[in-house]
Amino acid sequence: VIVANAAWIAVDTDHNNADVLVNAHPIFQIAEHVFCMFFLFEWTVRFCAFKSKCDCRKDTWFVFDSVLVSTMVVETWLM
Repeated sequence: VIVANAAWIAVDTDHNNADVLVNAHPIFQIAEHVFCMFFLFEWTVRFCAFKSKCDCRKDTWFVFDSVLVSTMVVETWLM
């Protein structure tokens, strides 16, 4: 999925002329929402897998993914 997202970013960069997602062609909007939902779902599953939720702060890969997913959510759904 990460490789597919990277490939889609390349397509998006080359063919999407809109400045913001709302003004983009629907295919670009749909793809962006699908990738965002998938990564958020993956993050949620990983978070739920921690026996003690406080331990997620000690897992550096989880913290890194949290920053990436948070950035993607803000960019896709809040901006």
